[in-house]
Amino acid sequence: MIRPWGFPIPLLPDELFSSWLVRAALVQGCDPLVLTGSVWPRWRVWTGDPDRGIAADRLAALARASGIAATVFEAATLRTIASAPAGGFPDGKAVWPWVLAAGSRNRRRRGGLQYCPACLAEDKKPYYRLRWRLAWHTACLRHGRILRDCCPHCGGTVEPHRLSAEDRHLALCARCKGDLRKADEAQADGDALAFQSAADEAVQRREGIYGQERISCEEWFALSRYFVGLLRRAAMGKSDILNEMLRAFDIDAGDLEAPATGLVLELLLTRERAALLGRVRRMLGAGPEAFGRAAKKAGASVQTLCEMRQKLPHCLEKAVAGLPDRSPERLRRKRAATGRPRSRRSVARMWARMRRAMLADS
Repeated sequence: MIRPWGFPIPLLPDELFSSWLVRAALVQGCDPLVLTGSVWPRWRVWTGDPDRGIAADRLAALARASGIAATVFEAATLRTIASAPAGGFPDGKAVWPWVLAAGSRNRRRRGGLQYCPACLAEDKKPYYRLRWRLAWHTACLRHGRILRDCCPHCGGTVEPHRLSAEDRHLALCARCKGDLRKADEAQADGDALAFQSAADEAVQRREGIYGQERISCEEWFALSRYFVGLLRRAAMGKSDILNEMLRAFDIDAGDLEAPATGLVLELLLTRERAALLGRVRRMLGAGPEAFGRAAKKAGASVQTLCEMRQKLPHCLEKAVAGLPDRSPERLRRKRAATGRPRSRRSVARMWARMRRAMLADS
């Protein structure tokens, strides 16, 4: 039998499930590891990502101990909101589309959580919001500031589950014990904020707007990811034609900065995602006809718009119909074995990933 806790701890508005678990432990006067060990003696919950949802029998055990219905806990996880961009529950995938990946290794994290220092400072009881786990959220709409994804004092990952009982609240860095609320952040980019609001609306209404057209939520997010890919290719200087296309959307490829690690969107830093998604907003606002005109004017081919094994989003097929298809030429090309060392960009990317891993393990 699991005995009910002495102090009831209700979930706060939009509170993330893991945030509540940590806060409940601190209120009970114990470490988060102790509390979860008492509820689930044979499950090491913090070696994974509980915000992605837990099994029904484990939720039932937590409901008995806390006095809170299992359905309330389910609403605080990422399962429901993650199903909208993915077109269904993305169970079984290591990285959920449009959900920040925690990068768990034992109890340590390499990322996955961001926060607004001003929001934590205004909270009577500091807590982390569910929306801060979403990849399209890069700023706080209330305060107009970019979200932080690391401690302002030591640069460590935000890991509230590694706090201890004496820390008393969640607004501390688990690594250096610095106050996460004492941080100055830059003003949020207007285009990034616009994309964030449009994405929230697409999830809520289950449809998004591309130019003057309404498309399904799943298609809207797929199109946005496709545009992110085009921008990243342009930032790497892979195509002059692509750079010419982007000028039609008031995007200068010279101002683009390729993410240092080269990782997927869900593993990028907040500022890197903000820079990409803000420019995606400009492309979404222009509509498919403008995209087709820009592609034809720049002399793009089907291969310019799609890398190997990549499919063009359905809503763009009509707009770019008639572009030359040079796939036979591509198939005839053979990559010669030169024996040359890796490029400077490739080595820099490998080093950035290694530093990211070393910081998480330190």
